[in-house]
Amino acid sequence: MSKLAPFTVEGAGVTATGYRAFESYDVASISPDADALRRVPRTLALRHDVLSLSSDGNQLTILIPDANDRDVIDRIRLVTGMHVKAFNAPRELIREKLSLAYPDAAITLKAEPHGDEAPAVRALDEIHDIAVQYNASDIHVEPANGGGRVRQRVDGILIESKTLTSEIFAQVVSRMKLLAGMDIADRRQPQDGRYAIERGDRSIEARVSSMPTLSGEKLVVRLLDHHARIPALESLGMPESALMRFRRVINAPHGFVLACGPTGSGKTTTLYAAMAERNVASQNLCSVEDPVEIRIPGVAQVQTNVRAGVTFASALRAFLRQDPNVIMVGEMRDAETAAVAASASLSGQLVLTTLHSNDAPKAIDRLVELGVARQTLAAGLSAIVAQRLVRRLCEECRSPFDISGYLAREFAVKNGLRAFRANGCRACSGTGYSGRLAIFECVLIDDAMRRCIAEGRSSVAFADHAGRTGYEPMLAEGVRRVLRGETTFEELRRVLVIEGAV
Repeated sequence: MSKLAPFTVEGAGVTATGYRAFESYDVASISPDADALRRVPRTLALRHDVLSLSSDGNQLTILIPDANDRDVIDRIRLVTGMHVKAFNAPRELIREKLSLAYPDAAITLKAEPHGDEAPAVRALDEIHDIAVQYNASDIHVEPANGGGRVRQRVDGILIESKTLTSEIFAQVVSRMKLLAGMDIADRRQPQDGRYAIERGDRSIEARVSSMPTLSGEKLVVRLLDHHARIPALESLGMPESALMRFRRVINAPHGFVLACGPTGSGKTTTLYAAMAERNVASQNLCSVEDPVEIRIPGVAQVQTNVRAGVTFASALRAFLRQDPNVIMVGEMRDAETAAVAASASLSGQLVLTTLHSNDAPKAIDRLVELGVARQTLAAGLSAIVAQRLVRRLCEECRSPFDISGYLAREFAVKNGLRAFRANGCRACSGTGYSGRLAIFECVLIDDAMRRCIAEGRSSVAFADHAGRTGYEPMLAEGVRRVLRGETTFEELRRVLVIEGAV
């Protein structure tokens, strides 16, 4: 047997070590490990001619036609979460082994997902196709009526896209769990896993969560397109006055900036836009997230891994020893993370983070509940932004009407003003809406507000003072968007608590 030349592939978060070539008879004598085959999704293996040989702890050994193909190796590392050891081998020999591992697959240069595969394979591919086509953020596969149904979350709303027979439903659930590296035999405990959806030149990470219910297993898949475009700060839709104040704060040398709202309100996107504005060669930008939703070139992004001891708090402490200028903390979930993040803002860094809070003033109470000292908050806090996402009216089919009666009283607007209704047409798939827009409220912390925080005054008192310095609740901004024909009162009711008279 000839000598094998060692090599190392590094870059894009990948370190793959192996050898330049395998001899033909080496490949012919290899019997791939079943666990290793399970690690790499079948579609990914067939599409890129990847043969998984063995898995040892956190290391996966594979055969591939070009061991210098960083894109393919990075996709395998992403979907498996393992270090990748790659070896070159002739494509024809790899395909011969793949045909034995997947005897029902027609292997071509690009394995066609809808060939002669099983009904469950075709059903799952169709589910994925719909999700990618409509830019769904989540897929819900759930038991229903003796079978199952599939719902896609599009623009924040769950829409049923497919029904499944009981047999196909069970097969789809098993296939998804298999792709995600979960135990398909265990239907009594919650599990988590992930795989990749390959569509054209896009690779979308699918994070799967399974939950046993009284009717059967329910799976929810979070879809993450790591290479999605990061919006510019001015394109987020902040009112001009709020944008000017927010931009001033995020370009400051230090401070503590909060983005607040429920899950799915666009908080992380706002922080990504802020990070992108600060992403310059002369600064050190870091982030710790769960999950990393979009990759930002030039930013040191860390994915939390509780099993490996990488938590928000531990990563944040480590970043503080690496001379950072800006640190983004994906979410403050516990007292330790909140305390470290707040304290970091006092040591010369700008800290950007998200928090679950209904509005900007109540964020103070939430941080105090998490155990952050009021004096620390008063000294470090720079700004609080709260936001919601509402669906944007379809301009092709919206229709005007005059506001009157209970609607005028509920939203405190004058009778006779014009707004628009959602109707539905082919352009918007009958929903009446197309895309989403954000509504914001922004509080820039001044000395008087710092005294309110330090003295323990209520969020109501804090909001009253903020109102005298330009703060305006989200509802007021939302009503303006309705009157401009961009969204509807129904959307405001969906995302906000309306306290007006009815």
